[in-house]
Formats: sequence, structure tokens, C-alpha cells
Amino acid sequence: MRGLSNSTKELIQYVFRLLEQDHPQTLRQAHYAIFCRKEISYQNTQADYKRLSRATTIARHAYRAWQLETGGTGKVPPAYSIPTEFMLDETREPEMVSVWQDATEYIETVKRGYRRDNWQGQPNYCEIWSEKATILGAIRPVADQWGVTLRVCHGFGSTGMAGQVGMLFEDIPQEIAVFFLGDHDPSGHVIEEDIHRRAETASGKSFRMLRLAIHKEDIAAFNLPPQTIKMTDSRAASFRRQFGANAATVELDALPAAELRRRVNSAVESLVDQALWQRQVGVQQVELNCIAEFAERMKSLPQLALPKPLPERSL
Repeated sequence: MRGLSNSTKELIQYVFRLLEQDHPQTLRQAHYAIFCRKEISYQNTQADYKRLSRATTIARHAYRAWQLETGGTGKVPPAYSIPTEFMLDETREPEMVSVWQDATEYIETVKRGYRRDNWQGQPNYCEIWSEKATILGAIRPVADQWGVTLRVCHGFGSTGMAGQVGMLFEDIPQEIAVFFLGDHDPSGHVIEEDIHRRAETASGKSFRMLRLAIHKEDIAAFNLPPQTIKMTDSRAASFRRQFGANAATVELDALPAAELRRRVNSAVESLVDQALWQRQVGVQQVELNCIAEFAERMKSLPQLALPKPLPERSL
């Protein structure tokens, strides 16, 4: 691609190799992954973050232009391009209304979309709560696999969130476990404690809250970029008492996406009674077969004729 500096070309090639191994990721997750690996010249600064943003924008535009030009059937995508689906933007998801061309198309959607709640009959129920939405794309495949609910606190959880959780948890007969993902900083730990307490009050029952990330030990284990505690943070004193006077802080986005998925998958799987789970899988297959048979019968029904347009009136 003409007009790109050598440093931009190097960065695009490196990001492509990174995301080819582990995608999709947000821009912030890619930023931390590049810095922590220390394989190219890249710092944990606002300047390099902006450089990464510009480079990935150029690369994704180049890939999209190639798709439009060739229909995605070209043998090799252009150099210095990155597939659009390699990166996520969880903050700009569209809200769409579900519509179908006819009843047959709807039945096909039902056939593809039906999924039995395999947690019914299990001794445990669990959810995954995150302090921020930026890592949801990394863990959504695991949540989808197990049929687990994801919730985002967006900082300190709201009264509305606590109320929704309370109404749900009140009627759940199983043991409840919530796996929490948050920053390792004064606010991140207080957010975890605060929403746990408020949700227990709203539901009228106690449940377990287990932090999966980030832990103090992750800083050294994954070479995460430590940051200093903000002097203006009113919660800094209690954080220092718990983790040390010179304790560092780390954002949740810094932990590799693959490690986030591994932790979530391991935590959820540890709660599952596999024999009961497979029994539900068997029941689901019988139900899917019934839906498929009904879909085939729908296809054989005569389609409703569209109404004829009214004749035009002369003025």
C-alpha cells in the first residue's frame, strides 16, 4: 500500500499476526497485548494507542475495499490489511427489529435459534459480571457455549441492575455463583463488593461472588503494564492496606483475551454436573427434530397471495 511509513507497515503486519492467532479483540485489548509482548517498539502511551488506532483503521478500510472489489473471492487479500471481523467495538452495537419475509423463513430461524436451558436441573446457577463492556467480545464465545448470562456494571452497578438481579435470583432454587471480572485498582475492588452487597439485599438471599480477574499476581505472571494509584482516589488508602504501600494497578483489558476465556470456561465448567447436562442435550435433540419436521410441513403449505393493488382513481 502506497503512502504508508515503514513503522505503520510493521505495526499492521504485527497486529494481523496477533489477531490471526486470537480474535476478535477490542482496540484496547490489542494495545495491551502488543505492549506486554515487547516484540516490537511500542509503549503504553496515548501516542502509541493513537498510532495503533490509525494503523488498524487504514488496514481494515483496505480489507473492506478488497472485499467490495472482488466479492471476497480474491486469492490473497492486499498487503497491510486486517479483516474487519478481527476487531470489536462493543460500544456501537446496532439495535435491530426482527422481521422475516414469510412464515417459512421464521420457522427456519426458530429451527436454527432454539436452544434448551441446560442449567435446569443443575445443582448450580452462575452468571459472569464485568466491570466494563470492553472485554465482552473476548468472553462471549464461552458464555454462548455454556448458555451463561453476561452482565456489565459500567463502573458501580446501578439500582436498576441490582433490582433486576434481585428479582431473578429470588426465584432461582439452585446455589448461585457470580464470576466477577474487574480492574485491579481501588475502585475495581470496591465495585465488586458494592454490587455483591446490593444484589444480595435486593434478592433477599446470599450467593457467592468469585473474582476471576484481575489478581495482583497477574501483573508479574503476564508482564502487565503497572500503573500507579491515583492520589485523588478516595479508596486508595484501603487498597494500599490490602495490597501494599507501593501496590500497582492494572486495567482488566490488559489481561490476554485467551487467558480471560480460559478462566471463565474453567470456572463455569467446574459447576456443571456433566451427566445431567448431557441428558438435557439429548432432550434438546429430540425437540430440534420435531421443529425440523414442522418446518418441512410449513414449506409445503401454499403461500398467501399478496393483495392486488387498488386501481388508480382519476382526478
